[in-house]
Amino acid sequence: SRARVALFARSLCATPDTVQVPIEEARSVTAAALRKLGWDKHEASLQADIMLGAEICGNNQGLVKMYQPALMAPAPGAKKPTIERDTPSSAVVNGNGSPGMLAAVTAADLAADKVTAAADAPTIAIVGTHNTSTSSGQLGFYAKRMAARGAIGICMANSPEFVAAAAGGKPVFGTNPVAVGVPTTGPPLTFDMATSAIALYGALTAKAKGEPLPPGVAYGRDGGWTTDASEALEGGAIATFGGHKGMGLALVVELLAGALPGAAVLGQCESKKAAKNWGHTFIAIRPSGLVDGFEHKAASVLQAVKASGPGVRLPGEASTRIADERQRAGTLQVPVKVWQAITTTAEHGLS
Repeated sequence: SRARVALFARSLCATPDTVQVPIEEARSVTAAALRKLGWDKHEASLQADIMLGAEICGNNQGLVKMYQPALMAPAPGAKKPTIERDTPSSAVVNGNGSPGMLAAVTAADLAADKVTAAADAPTIAIVGTHNTSTSSGQLGFYAKRMAARGAIGICMANSPEFVAAAAGGKPVFGTNPVAVGVPTTGPPLTFDMATSAIALYGALTAKAKGEPLPPGVAYGRDGGWTTDASEALEGGAIATFGGHKGMGLALVVELLAGALPGAAVLGQCESKKAAKNWGHTFIAIRPSGLVDGFEHKAASVLQAVKASGPGVRLPGEASTRIADERQRAGTLQVPVKVWQAITTTAEHGLS
């Protein structure tokens, strides 16, 4: 097929396990693949944009999500998100089986709306989501989006069981990320981290490339450490970062982003994956409700921290540098197996 010919031609300009793809082609082909999976034009374009944004800045929440395209397919009977339990300072977004990314952007925008729409807006608002079963992507995307509107954004997400609470335990948590966006006098500060030792899609990337996992991030089927991504994902488990401290944070996210907004609850369902009901929580804070000149104060803190030592790197600096380089080049290095999955899905769907 033409896709295979193009893949071969581009492979001459890439490393053995990657293919060089123009950014805009990656966007359009990924959107076409999502359309083949059953999403409408808006839903497909939104998800492609969020995944491309992550890919461009080097975040592992990018195109690797299409490596197993069935995981990105809509649930039977999926509909547009609807707003429930709406008050001036809170709401719940029922994803109705829509893309996790669509439910998340709806909730993040609604939370920011509630604290920025009027002079007498509340200082803080909280919006949760439930009833989605596909990835919401790079959580920092939403935190940065909220901060760009002048609100501090605090974002959390739960997901199916891939992460064990301790060695030898069965998976109970998702990678349960947390992200924070802070407005400053310059670009927002965005901090985004998984509470797992490696993100799920980091493990999937390693599997797609045939590379070993870093030591100490995943357990094998026997409960001991493994560097085999396939074993970790198929009968093993990902570890939390930082031992019991990471486990504690993962547990907090499970409670606040899973149980609180009405998503599937551990112990009350067969599994979160089977329930197809994952959750998010977005908290927006209007800084002027607490202090004047917060953006200048935040900029001062960042400047002081950056100047405190030659090895200090602020959150987001590396991803900004990577994004600038890739935007100038206009191309991305995509794992061959991931690009094959995308192009095959764009041509044939899941058949």
